[in-house]
Amino acid sequence: MRRNFIATLSGVVACGLFAIGLLGCGSTPTPAGGNAGQPSSSSSSGSSGAKIVGIAFVGSSVTANGHYTPLPTGTPIYPPGSTISGATGCPTNRYGTDGMIVVVIDYSGRSTAGSLTLIRHPATGGNFTDAPYMMDLDPGRYLQTIGPYTVNGSYEVQMEYDYSQGPARKASASFTLARNCPPVN
Repeated sequence: MRRNFIATLSGVVACGLFAIGLLGCGSTPTPAGGNAGQPSSSSSSGSSGAKIVGIAFVGSSVTANGHYTPLPTGTPIYPPGSTISGATGCPTNRYGTDGMIVVVIDYSGRSTAGSLTLIRHPATGGNFTDAPYMMDLDPGRYLQTIGPYTVNGSYEVQMEYDYSQGPARKASASFTLARNCPPVN
């Protein structure tokens, strides 16, 4: 009887730590020297993590519907490291309601907070770090709008998430715009 009471109490304490984000309910903490804070390289192990799948160009009809709106069928996703050229993703109206860049993130795991920072390196020179976008990540595909940028150059995306067990977990990606966007009226 006493042993069952202690086991039950241990479970209650562990689930209480889960409720405040310090421990998974029914799980054990990662031992020192383990992979805590590092994304898993295997998605079949059941562990959680975030992956920046790439970027896509969408219109305001997509971004207005929230971060978990599915991409329209046939929307190309450009993987990290891509160079986008020609008129791909260029806005077609002066209001810039199309050609908006979204970072496509696949996340698995419990709901958590995160942030995404964009660092822009225009081809004309400079280094500009935008204020971080704050995110509430839930399992699934997440779209984070980073703007209707038309300036050619390289862009770095740095993501941090899951601060529950120490240092944040991280994911990053980069892409390059080398386009010839026509003027819009």
